[in-house]
Amino acid sequence: MKDIKDLPEIDDVVLPKIGSIRPGVYILTLAIIVVLLIVFLIGFLPGILNGGKFVNFTSEIDNVGVYVDDNYISGTPAQEFISSGEHEVIYKKASQIIAKDTINVSHPVFFTYLIHRYQDVELELNQLTDEKIEKIINNDIQLIINQSSILEFTSVTNYIPYFTQLAKDAKAFNLSEDKIKSSLSLASSFISSVEMLNDAKEAYDYLSIDSTPSLEAAQRVFEQDSSFIGISFIDKEIIATPSSLKVQDIAVINTLRIDPIDFVMGDSTYSSYPNINEAGINVSLKDSVYISKAPISNYLYSLFVVDNPTWSKSNKQALIKQGLVDDNYLSGITLSPTFPSLEPIRNISYYASQAFCQWLSEKTNKEIYIPSEVEWSAAALASTNYKENSYSSSLIATKSYDNQFDLMLGGVWEFTSTPYFALNRLIEDRSEITSELQNNYDYDIVVKGGSLLNNSVDINRVGAMDKSACFEYMGFRIAYKN
Repeated sequence: MKDIKDLPEIDDVVLPKIGSIRPGVYILTLAIIVVLLIVFLIGFLPGILNGGKFVNFTSEIDNVGVYVDDNYISGTPAQEFISSGEHEVIYKKASQIIAKDTINVSHPVFFTYLIHRYQDVELELNQLTDEKIEKIINNDIQLIINQSSILEFTSVTNYIPYFTQLAKDAKAFNLSEDKIKSSLSLASSFISSVEMLNDAKEAYDYLSIDSTPSLEAAQRVFEQDSSFIGISFIDKEIIATPSSLKVQDIAVINTLRIDPIDFVMGDSTYSSYPNINEAGINVSLKDSVYISKAPISNYLYSLFVVDNPTWSKSNKQALIKQGLVDDNYLSGITLSPTFPSLEPIRNISYYASQAFCQWLSEKTNKEIYIPSEVEWSAAALASTNYKENSYSSSLIATKSYDNQFDLMLGGVWEFTSTPYFALNRLIEDRSEITSELQNNYDYDIVVKGGSLLNNSVDINRVGAMDKSACFEYMGFRIAYKN
């Protein structure tokens, strides 16, 4: 049996007093202070340090840019945390200020970290004018024009319903029915895909607008079974009369005169896009026109650059900033007025060719311009050698005839002054659309003739080119009238 050991006596643990405050009191007080501190740090301090609200910006117009104190936020509808205090809010669309006001955001402090406070803002369109409305509608149409160049939409190139945006803006601005119809008609002439057609139809329905010839043309292409469309090509004899244009005492440009004539431009083709670009239509050359026998040469362009150094290669970056050329401008091209080159000038933009025409007008006292697609096509028909082995794989004409144009096919593609739009050949009143484009929009232009890099193309082939783009095998001719 084990012996029982006596345990030593232990004194009771007694917490010391702080002054006359008992331990239980100061422990409770300390706990309350800790809890209050936590509540303050979580519930109040964030609101004190970063006071503000989540502000919801809305507008009766789609896709309005929101600027707060000159800082871009987003397009409407938008939500952004805005600090407390007064802020200037501006609504912009198509770079136009359409609303401006000051908002006051209060300073909530209680549990803002956990409980968000919201404020709704929809500014009155107090800066809107008829001129700004016109620019916004034009911008909506410009977006449709730009998207027309995309023929297939994928996860990378998503389709954006710009027709719907145009319709909503037109309704918000309370445009007249005539203005709505003319805007939709112009935009519909650029329909180049099923997605664009469906979007356009929804816009017409949204506005309760009757169909237009442009929309009906698009439906023929994208909703009906493929069939042949256009007038069959007729090989018509067109006479070209030799002439010349003296450029002061520095050069002479050989030209040919073509007199007024009616003919078929294009040929019968499948009613699918882009085949319809070449559909045959009846056209008229209404006035006699003189067109340069060959594309403008490297030598003539060098004379232009000597007189206009802003168009020299050394000034390319400045021209790019102005949107007049791209980085390929005059790439690989040596200009020399001392050692003349008769090769066509290449790697220039449409804007550069227009500047050349303006310079040549001053030198000749004639109104020089880039020929239209109709004028170019008449010149091609006047060149009977286009029928027989005429596709040039050289930049210099190997054969030349006094009464025929050189290098109409092959050599270099050639600018025309005709705006490109997808349904051009299917719309009877093309002149109204062309005039509207030239006055108010940025558009591609029609190019003709192919180049030595292409497989042979005929005189009906149609291409399109951005006006600031430069291509290694792109040139131009000049035209004028007496």
